[in-house]
Amino acid sequence: MHPDGVVVSARPDRARLDRAGRQLADKDQGSVLVLVLVMMLVGAMIVLPMMSYSIAVLRSNEVLSNKSQDLEGVKSGLRIALADPTSLYKTCGDGGGPNIAKALAPVNVNGDVVSTTCNFIDFQSAQSADELRLGLSATEVGSSIPTGLSGDRYVPVDPSSTTEWTTAVSALSETGKIWYPNLPEHGLDFRPTDGTQLKAGWPACTVYFPGTYKTAVTLTGPTFFTSGIYYFEADVVVKGGATVVVGDGAAQGCTSSQEALFYAENVPSTHNISGLGGTWVLGKQGRIVVSNANDQPISLIFNQRYVPVAAVGSDPSADVSIMSVNGDLAADGTTGIDLDVTGVIFVPVSQVRADVPDLATAHGYVPSEYTPKPSEPDLPTAVNAQRFTGGAVVSWTAPFNGGAEIIDYTVSASTGETCQTTGATVCAFTGLSTSTTVNFTVVATNSAGSSLPSTASNSIKPNSGAALVAPAKPDAPTVTPYDGVVRVEWTAPTTSPAPIRSYIVTASDSSTCTVTTTASTTPPLQCEITGLTNATPYTFTVTATNAVGDSPVSNDSAAAIPLAVLGDPPLVTPTASDLFAPTAVIDVDLPSTASVVVDIPGYVTIPQGRLHVDNPNGHAVDIKGGVLAAQFDVTDARDTGPDTVKIGFVSAVVQRKFRITSTLAGIATSVAIVQVNQNGAYAINSWIVQ
Repeated sequence: MHPDGVVVSARPDRARLDRAGRQLADKDQGSVLVLVLVMMLVGAMIVLPMMSYSIAVLRSNEVLSNKSQDLEGVKSGLRIALADPTSLYKTCGDGGGPNIAKALAPVNVNGDVVSTTCNFIDFQSAQSADELRLGLSATEVGSSIPTGLSGDRYVPVDPSSTTEWTTAVSALSETGKIWYPNLPEHGLDFRPTDGTQLKAGWPACTVYFPGTYKTAVTLTGPTFFTSGIYYFEADVVVKGGATVVVGDGAAQGCTSSQEALFYAENVPSTHNISGLGGTWVLGKQGRIVVSNANDQPISLIFNQRYVPVAAVGSDPSADVSIMSVNGDLAADGTTGIDLDVTGVIFVPVSQVRADVPDLATAHGYVPSEYTPKPSEPDLPTAVNAQRFTGGAVVSWTAPFNGGAEIIDYTVSASTGETCQTTGATVCAFTGLSTSTTVNFTVVATNSAGSSLPSTASNSIKPNSGAALVAPAKPDAPTVTPYDGVVRVEWTAPTTSPAPIRSYIVTASDSSTCTVTTTASTTPPLQCEITGLTNATPYTFTVTATNAVGDSPVSNDSAAAIPLAVLGDPPLVTPTASDLFAPTAVIDVDLPSTASVVVDIPGYVTIPQGRLHVDNPNGHAVDIKGGVLAAQFDVTDARDTGPDTVKIGFVSAVVQRKFRITSTLAGIATSVAIVQVNQNGAYAINSWIVQ
């Protein structure tokens, strides 16, 4: 109630309030409109450009991402090519050229194909033209070097001097010098001569580890010699069917040194692997024999030998593929001395290491026995006795001849009887007691002396079996007349097990010639009767003799009339060489047309040994690092003049330069200039990707 007594309502006037609310609402709507207009203006000025920018950035990123993928994809061509640099070295370098591209394997990148080609554009040799050492040197007095072999050769001022060549030598490979390196240190661990195999699941591969090999090694299938230094004291025989790679390098073998360490059976605890490539050292009776006589192909490839700079013990093996242990043994049989054969040859004794040289014999090496200096033969082996009634036939295996032909064998029975041959490895006894057991020993003799007696044969009692008899009657011989001479040829008659010791040919005027059989006697059997009178007819007969006696005399030959007729071929009688030819230290004999690759890129130093190569079919026999040998005995169908046979010194290509181009669907291109070394090292000179 109002103080004045008027009753007043507590509720406000609704109409007035509604009116006020409408006024306020109208004002709010105007504010929102202004705010919306402001926001639209801000959006037009800021947000929309930002959105356009974001879309542009996203689109640009997509283009850049695709471009990056294309560039990375085209780079993969070079990366994959360099993943196997040794294959790249060979593939791009053989037959390619600056304008002759060779295609490499394509690469698939996200459905697109990266094509890669390479061009061979340049190479580097191990030595330049003014750095070439003497590549062919013969040390034995009177030895000649075939004209077809490669490289500059040593020409002595005094051909009769045995020591002059030693004044032209250097322990390092130097221009115009004969390289006579020291020996490297080698592993003294004895190795099994049959090597080891890769584990099951890996390809067939026989693996050898560096060390010492005392007995013969025969190679017949896929074979790999891990990198390092090998020392052999017996034959290394490479037979038809063998595929051999020595050491890691440009040529890939059936495995690698690293794989062999992890995946070969019976890996030695001391593996002796070092550097790249391999060096074979030949001592005592060590030699290399390569033959495809079984009509199967052969591949023998040495990889170039590289050693670390700090490896002073193996440093002398750098760039050397094959070397012999040189010199002789003193009277004590253990100390090395110079090899000195008066008027024939002089070779200084081998030493080991270059920094602190020491005698090779103090490091487990034995000088090579295959030299022009003969020694007594080794003792014969595998002596076997076969019994007959009142007799025996004794056979044996010829020993190493000590560097001189064996002139006779003496067989001694334990009961006192003896039998002698002039080189044949079988001998017959007659007149033995049928009630006494007997065995036999054999002694070999050459110009230097006699061997020790062999181990005794098996024991026999000559109380049963067939009787030994004289040879059967030979067939009538054939004849060829010459000027005052007739050559008579015949075939061996059938005989009892008692071998034929000799033949005598008798002319109708009683002139004779005699042939004594030896272990090396092979058809045709022939001899010449000289001093005959021209225009006079002669006939000839042959008689064979063994331990039992003589055969019946053959029937007469046809008449031969010695007569000098114009155009007749002259009589050529084989004569022995004026120089003694020792057993070859390297013997490559390739009578078959079955393919052969022999690639020896490093130096070969066998200054008191003989290099023998008989290559009538012109196979790929390359010994390119130079050869120092006592004697060269090379017959090669490729010999058509100087430097036509790659045996000697051919400056090795050790680096090739390539241009490698990769393209991706015409969008991206990679062009790189790359240098690749023969041993697999490489460098990228330039690389443009766009």
